Amino acid sequence: MTKPLPHRWPLRVLPTLLIVCVLLAVPGQLAAASNDALPPAQAGPGDTAELAAWLDPLIEQQMQEAHIPGAVFVLVENGQVAYARGYGLADLARQTPVDVESSLWRVMSLSKPVTAVAAMQLAERGLLDLHADVNTYLRSVKLPEAFGAPITADHLLTHSAGLDFDLDNIGTEAAEPAGLLGNARFLNQHPPARIFPPGQHYLYSNAAFDIAGQMVEDVSGVPFAEYVEQQIFEPLGMARSSFLQPPPQPEGLVTGYEFDEESHQPLPLPLWQDPPSRSLTTTAPDMARFMAALLGDGSPILQPESVETLLDTHFTYRDGTAGSAYGWHDVKWPGVDAVTKDGGGSGALSRILLLPDQDSGFFLAYNLDDGFGLASAVTEAFLERRFPIEPQLPMPAPGAAERGQALAGVYRLTSYSHHTLAKLLRLPWPDYPRVTTQADGRLLVQFGSDVETAHELREVEPLHYRTGDGKLDYVFWQDDQRQPAGFAVGDFVTEKVAPYDTSAAHMLMLIAFVGVFLASTVAGLVISLRHPPASPLARRALWLLTAIAALNVVFLVAFFLILQSVASGASTFAFNLGMPPALAALVAVPLLTSVLVFVLLALWLAGWRRRAWSRRGLALVGSFVAVSLLFIPWLNYWNLLGFRW
Repeated sequence: MTKPLPHRWPLRVLPTLLIVCVLLAVPGQLAAASNDALPPAQAGPGDTAELAAWLDPLIEQQMQEAHIPGAVFVLVENGQVAYARGYGLADLARQTPVDVESSLWRVMSLSKPVTAVAAMQLAERGLLDLHADVNTYLRSVKLPEAFGAPITADHLLTHSAGLDFDLDNIGTEAAEPAGLLGNARFLNQHPPARIFPPGQHYLYSNAAFDIAGQMVEDVSGVPFAEYVEQQIFEPLGMARSSFLQPPPQPEGLVTGYEFDEESHQPLPLPLWQDPPSRSLTTTAPDMARFMAALLGDGSPILQPESVETLLDTHFTYRDGTAGSAYGWHDVKWPGVDAVTKDGGGSGALSRILLLPDQDSGFFLAYNLDDGFGLASAVTEAFLERRFPIEPQLPMPAPGAAERGQALAGVYRLTSYSHHTLAKLLRLPWPDYPRVTTQADGRLLVQFGSDVETAHELREVEPLHYRTGDGKLDYVFWQDDQRQPAGFAVGDFVTEKVAPYDTSAAHMLMLIAFVGVFLASTVAGLVISLRHPPASPLARRALWLLTAIAALNVVFLVAFFLILQSVASGASTFAFNLGMPPALAALVAVPLLTSVLVFVLLALWLAGWRRRAWSRRGLALVGSFVAVSLLFIPWLNYWNLLGFRW
């Protein structure tokens, strides 16, 4: 069985590997809800004994192992609810069981398919050309020109607009409702950065759907949340669903949790500054209605042709492999085409899987982040039982070994901030995935030191590989010099890493800089106090050197400790609300030292011309200046020069 690819979520820099030995016993807390509890329009008959026989034990086991307090599962088939059940508790303190009908879930990025439907409605009415420059339609915000190509709605809805990854951005939440800026104002204050030409790469972006939501508002003339309420929720009878914050009907709101190895800690409901991408709250029956509207032969919200366009693949690295639909990700399971969407954050995870050809789909939500372990287990079991796989893989073609060898090396996920100091969260990442080649041309892709996480690949055709069980397609690509540049597995996209750019290499650089600056601080103090140079110019230069070195040590050590605390989840800084003033002041330190090192360079040159230095002093100070000058591009690489957040 192919191991699922590791997921990466905001402020989590290592793939989640949960190995739990103690089971959480929750006797009497599994609450099943019959179809009679759902609105009659959604209830449906059907023999669900076979589904319940394997699904319920699977969910219960995964919940126990991952310490998940509560969950809900709803299966829709042929426009009706075929099976629905709640599991465990919606709130631990109140001992409130999950109720299929009334529990209100924060579904985060499941907001995006709704936003995509809103954009599709405008296209259906002739008010929006999905392939035209979005600046044609935007009134409240404008995207900067770049790469000689405009961004279109097609790019936004497939995460191929070339906008930077923004899930780690600072200041994306408000502490209270009065602090919410509004989507347009937030986008203007935090303009998304364009880092790739549109249509070239997949890179997940909340801003893409925030822009799409703003486009819906600007074109329709109706506030986004109100538009969705009128044009999607009301026609479908989704009476408990809303993008408003806080939820206008908070009754039954499920509490999200994190587990600290000893107990569950509740997490507050976030107030997002950018609602179109992630502020939806909803219930299982409402999501059943939404799924049913995208299955079958049309609905009150979209014509059949528009639904087909919505769910078609519009971006992929190779035809026939998994890519992106509008607001959805493809699942190219052998024998069936499906789309899926995940939502996650603040102790809330959710997933929708749609199988349009089978008029079937399910919604799963739960209230603890397990790295999508439960969702992946349910999805794979669901597909394997309905569509058993008999992989038929070609034998390696001549030259497969040589072609595979060219692909070997270290790769890394592209899902990191490229233009803000949140890029630092990448520093502790291990140097994986790592691709190696076998003698017969097969590739081995490792996601960690544990070989069991590896995927073994067989070549389908040059630059196109498939896992041995036939479930996943790997697509590699080359740069302009025909050198391997990255690979993608659906929405898991990587870039090839040069040896000097690995995390290990940067950690060595960090250690070297700290060592040089720490030694220089100590040496500068000792020499200045015990054996000061005879020349006043040399004495001033030595004190300046000592100050620069000490400031750099303080900065590097402080930022490294903060980075480690964020990576481990122990940080008390509320980065989601904005940059803490103390850290903003700390970021000013490298700007100051970068300026001072040029002053030191001038003093060193002046002392050399005046013969104020001994040979040893000239060499030592010159070496320090050289290291400090090399430190500046390293700082710039990590976006630490300037206030970049």
